[in-house]
Amino acid sequence: MTEHITNQPGGNYVPVIIHDGLAYVSGQLPRKGETLLYSGKVGQDIDLPAAQQAAAFCADLCIAAVSEAVGGEANIIQVIKVVGYIASAPGFIQQSQVMNGASDRLVARLGARGTHARTSVGVAELPRGAPVELEMIVAVRK
Repeated sequence: MTEHITNQPGGNYVPVIIHDGLAYVSGQLPRKGETLLYSGKVGQDIDLPAAQQAAAFCADLCIAAVSEAVGGEANIIQVIKVVGYIASAPGFIQQSQVMNGASDRLVARLGARGTHARTSVGVAELPRGAPVELEMIVAVRK
């Protein structure tokens, strides 16, 4: 399991907004501080297993951000929705397979509370040249 770290936002926004028992998590890139741990387009510069690891790391960052906002992982009731953006090389069509890295990590960490609805989207580019960006909606105890 990845150590619990949270990154500072790269602009004028916050990592998490909580409203009516739902935590809306801003997009998380696979980075520690300012250091991007994975880069490039999936299917060209980065292979599927590495992209899955990047997605899993992003999931850890999302959970860390929510945990920090609500006083610990025990206050996470349920991951509701995960949206993953995958910087895809032309012809790459395994976006959902990349997202399995994030989904598997969430279930491994949270059990049934980690199961969720999901969308996987292939995009041309992501901030900083990241291969994956994850956002999430999580039900939390207030």
